[in-house]
Amino acid sequence: MEDIRWGLRIVSYLFLGGMAAGLYFVSALATYLQDGGQPAYPRIARVGAMLAPWPVAIGSFLLIFDLGKWYRFYKLFLHFEWHSPMSIGSWLLVGFTLLSLAYFWAWLPAGVIDAVVSRLPRRLRVLGIVAWPGREGLRRPLAMAGFPLAVGVGIYTGVLLGAVQARPFWNTNLVAQMFLFSALSTGCAALILALSLHRDDLEEREARLLYSIDIVLILLELFIVIPYIVHGALSPLAVRQALALILGGPYTFAFWALFLTLGLLVPLALELYEMKPVLLEKASLHPNRVLAGATAALVIIGGFVLRYVFVYAGQMSSFQ
Repeated sequence: MEDIRWGLRIVSYLFLGGMAAGLYFVSALATYLQDGGQPAYPRIARVGAMLAPWPVAIGSFLLIFDLGKWYRFYKLFLHFEWHSPMSIGSWLLVGFTLLSLAYFWAWLPAGVIDAVVSRLPRRLRVLGIVAWPGREGLRRPLAMAGFPLAVGVGIYTGVLLGAVQARPFWNTNLVAQMFLFSALSTGCAALILALSLHRDDLEEREARLLYSIDIVLILLELFIVIPYIVHGALSPLAVRQALALILGGPYTFAFWALFLTLGLLVPLALELYEMKPVLLEKASLHPNRVLAGATAALVIIGGFVLRYVFVYAGQMSSFQ
């Protein structure tokens, strides 16, 4: 068995970074879509903006502490190497984190800022300037600027693995595409879960948008998983041996039962069931909060399992 150097901290980083990208992407889409000059889905946009910065921040800290001598992480930013995925990814993470914090600030309710500032010492209350009313006008430009960065972070989590040519389990462009669609789907699922846990009911139009996005993303993910397996089965011996790790090997159950079945096929079936009145009967959607939350949780768990399988199985594979 190959030495496992990347463990749960890397798995969590890949998962949390991807989820943050998905949260930002769906929130930005909800901000960009307009209705009478205002965001068409303000609650989706606001909740996504409130959540997006924190998964990527936590994931970045996990990545830093996985470096060994974590206090030397600043050396990643002393130079920019355009041919190095690690260098590109480091700057991409910084840019996305800063932009997501600005987007968070643009959506932060003034009442929350006022409540925080009122508890500060008098000499610090000048910080109340962050409640500047004009920040609302920055929401749409920040959403538009964040689209490419969110996609970049989502796909980078797969590029980081695919760039390691010595590992046949990773060495295909399909990994980056799979991770991108999974990242956007887990972010969408996190929004569904957050809204289903809210004291207010999940609105019909909100559920219709989020279910529609997630159904498309899950289908795209499935359309990548199938070619990945077929490509591996038709590849040289080392790739076929690597693929055997999920075709009868130690990660078979995790991949097929936890990721593919519970993380993709079951949520897809449940979301299509919920959308049946809209798709077949042209009727209104009446979302079930419990079912919506359970479905979203399955997607999120499946996204984590995907990264767990790829990180661990990939390290066990090698070209002989």
